[in-house]
Amino acid sequence: TIGWQSVGIAPVRRNWSGLVPVPGDGRYEWDGYLPIIAKPHVVNPEEGYFATANNDLIPRDYEHMDAVGFSWSDPYRWLRIVEVLGGGTRLSIADNIQLQTDELSLPARQLVPMLEEVSSSGRTEQARKLLLEWDYVMDKNSIAAGVYAAWEGELRRAVRDAVVPPGAGMNLSLSKVIEKIMVPPGTLGGDPMRARDELLVSALSAAVDALDEKLGSDMSGWQYGQEDYHHAYLRHPMGTAVSSGTRAILEEGPLPRGGYGSTVNQTGNGDNQTSGASFRIIVDTGDWDRAVGMNTPGQSGDTRSPFYDNLFEFWAKDQFHPVFYSRNRIEEVTAVRIELRPQG
Repeated sequence: TIGWQSVGIAPVRRNWSGLVPVPGDGRYEWDGYLPIIAKPHVVNPEEGYFATANNDLIPRDYEHMDAVGFSWSDPYRWLRIVEVLGGGTRLSIADNIQLQTDELSLPARQLVPMLEEVSSSGRTEQARKLLLEWDYVMDKNSIAAGVYAAWEGELRRAVRDAVVPPGAGMNLSLSKVIEKIMVPPGTLGGDPMRARDELLVSALSAAVDALDEKLGSDMSGWQYGQEDYHHAYLRHPMGTAVSSGTRAILEEGPLPRGGYGSTVNQTGNGDNQTSGASFRIIVDTGDWDRAVGMNTPGQSGDTRSPFYDNLFEFWAKDQFHPVFYSRNRIEEVTAVRIELRPQG
């Protein structure tokens, strides 16, 4: 049996959403709380699997939409998971490791082919050809991935500026940006398709200029994962309050990272990864001792311990380690045992 259950205590609001303040005159009182069982759930889906990646999973005809949430991630990570799980083959532990660390960009798979019909010159043309020969994987060693990440960022800004009124102070989700690019609105210009193509090229040119300034003029040095581009540096909450020597002990990195905000291996869209999975686990419920997992930077919070940061490099390389459940396997690999005894 497998299932999914939306949880959390949610008030029942009969005549408002809860998103904005309302008068406290009794007209907008809560009508109790929604029972957990009344929230969206799935048991033994026909597909044989259930996938979620912070996306909107609420059925369109659900009665209590306001009781679940309003802000969701774009569906690209979820769509990629479904694409893999729906392939019709049984997945091994190794297959699940590959899925959890998958760095194929579905947005890139939509956007990059649109460059086939446009023309450019100079270094922008070099970048265009590089993208058209790319496999859409946000690999840390890929130069094309670095170009794409910069291009997507420029596209987001350009489309937002074209369709969002000045001063509105809002961003567009990537799915909305791609929607506007696929079916360009009149706000792009008198000839929307031509204006769209010009926007694709101008955004790519801006991306090349930005990378030139960030990483230098030699494109061979534009690998996506590096200290000056996409990386992981773990800052400690006390880092700014201590000496540089102590800070070096407390903090970890930087180490190069692949992936980005729209890949299953979600590593964020900024240069430094500040979101994504710090803990992963894959379990074979038929043999629990075959489980594998990962944590970062280590299991101990004591900087004097070898286990304070011994996992950081493995995590940055998307590697996994065994996770044992049976007592005999745990005792076989135990390195340190800590006993806490009360005084007296």
